[in-house]
Amino acid sequence: MSFFEKKYKVTDWDGDTHSLTAKQLYERVLDDSKSDYNWIASATKLVRVCNNPCFPEMYAVGIKMIILNCFANLELQKECPSRRESTDNEAVYSCYNSLPSTDETAKKVKEKYLTAVITGITKYTQCEVRFPIHIGTTYRQKVEEWKKAKFDEYVSAIQILNFDQLRDDLYADFDKMVKTAEEEGAFEKDDEEYREEMRKFWASIDLKDL
Repeated sequence: MSFFEKKYKVTDWDGDTHSLTAKQLYERVLDDSKSDYNWIASATKLVRVCNNPCFPEMYAVGIKMIILNCFANLELQKECPSRRESTDNEAVYSCYNSLPSTDETAKKVKEKYLTAVITGITKYTQCEVRFPIHIGTTYRQKVEEWKKAKFDEYVSAIQILNFDQLRDDLYADFDKMVKTAEEEGAFEKDDEEYREEMRKFWASIDLKDL
């Protein structure tokens, strides 16, 4: 390492300041990424450093890919609390929109994050775990078809994606898809089979043994 290699200041979760070269910060974030929860600093602070005009693009892209990959995992683990700042979502969206799709690795990470966001809509409501009111092959098939259609719609988007608006649109569209399928009677057969299974199950239980 050159004696004059530029160092960048990073403030950790405890308010302590670390002075690291771009390579050192990248290696620290890479090591931290072994856990989705215990990083040196928030996504907001890391992206702020990466966006420094003097910060080497190679390491900036690397760190942003690691951040996006981490938040793709967290997108499907909302039951597990994770340490974050209120502005971290904006930082993550910035990573997605600034990473070059011409880089094959970056492209795959972006696709993983977009897939996680779309899948998350089917797994959670806006405030809690989603408990589907339909159970069966038809519902699962409809969900998978919807996920693929939404992914195909947005994966090649040329414009910058506004993920806050995208989430609102996806929630509304998913609810509409389910409602339309209900009105068409798509779930009736599976629902009736499930109800019949439940009736047989409860009928097989001798309440005196409980």
